[in-house]
Amino acid sequence: MKGDLNTPNQPDALDHIPLYDHHAHALFHEDLWRAAPIGGYFTEAYDPLILERFVQDTLFYRRSLRDLAELYGCDPHHEAVQAARLSRDYPQLCAELFRRANIGHLLIDDGFSPERLWSVTQSQARLPLPVRRVVRIETELQGLLPLHDSATALLDALEVQLREAGNTAAAFKSIIAYRTGLDLGHPSEAELERSFQRARANGGKLTEKHLLDAALWRGLRIAAELKLPVQFHTGYGDPDLDLRLANPLHLRGVIETPDLRELKVVLLHCYPFVREAGYLASVYGGVYLDLGLTIPYTSVAAMRASLQEALHLSPVTKLLISTDAQRTPELYWLAARWARRTIGTVMRQTVQDGDLSAAEAEWASERLLWSNAAELYAARY
Repeated sequence: MKGDLNTPNQPDALDHIPLYDHHAHALFHEDLWRAAPIGGYFTEAYDPLILERFVQDTLFYRRSLRDLAELYGCDPHHEAVQAARLSRDYPQLCAELFRRANIGHLLIDDGFSPERLWSVTQSQARLPLPVRRVVRIETELQGLLPLHDSATALLDALEVQLREAGNTAAAFKSIIAYRTGLDLGHPSEAELERSFQRARANGGKLTEKHLLDAALWRGLRIAAELKLPVQFHTGYGDPDLDLRLANPLHLRGVIETPDLRELKVVLLHCYPFVREAGYLASVYGGVYLDLGLTIPYTSVAAMRASLQEALHLSPVTKLLISTDAQRTPELYWLAARWARRTIGTVMRQTVQDGDLSAAEAEWASERLLWSNAAELYAARY
């Protein structure tokens, strides 16, 4: 029946392989979902002019509108898609789209808009798959900042909190690329204390480099001890980020630190630094890369090119796919759909080029969608 979500689309060749979605965020509470304009889901911008005038002219938006019209069985126009989606029962739609996307495991970074999104516990109760938490280090630090009167006390409290959270978390995550960049320094005690005092005085978003660097070094050593991967936002993001400081090559100081050699570092998103990330994964044993957000937010050509560029040097077994979806269930479905389509196209090309045999391409597809992440984030409890 047209518009029935139980009627499957024409299956893609990789639909049978579940996606281990190792980096995503939670869904809106229903009242926020029903009030939110659809265009905001298809851009990282928050400039009103972009949201009101230009997002509708991106390739991602136009392609996705047709995909959603197919999903909902309606005309491929903004108003028709919006009406169709809002006519659905929200909890049922969320569960159904995760099933249709064949997402088999979900890791949620709950440091993004926690007051507006489901908690990890709510997500576990409402979604038809295992859900685990990723702990955002900077969010934990920010919450503790007003409670302590010295940098030493703050970092000691952060360590206690991270160790406790790490007992059940799937990973830690850093968004320091959004704050002061990926080139971490080693502040002196005096620099650190001055940075702490400025942060206490200024309030608001924490942007003090010395304090952020020291906190992240503390978090990285805890992660290494607990054998937890650490995700780093790299590359493309919203305008809070200075893209020049988000090149993953800046992380060589972390990667080459002797007592962190066993640490697993996951470079998220990477675009436009996909080649750089692939290089790092090819020469450092603990480095992995991810193409979430790059897929599906760019053009079809860019998605294919990014996956090909990642594979120029990176071992197949170190490349991950995530949705980086949040707020609305359609984004998980769109990301999973285009991840499989992109992998399928690129794998066919590797066979034609002679890089992989047909059997190896099937193996690689399964590794990218599931096994690489499943092994990296294997539950320790």
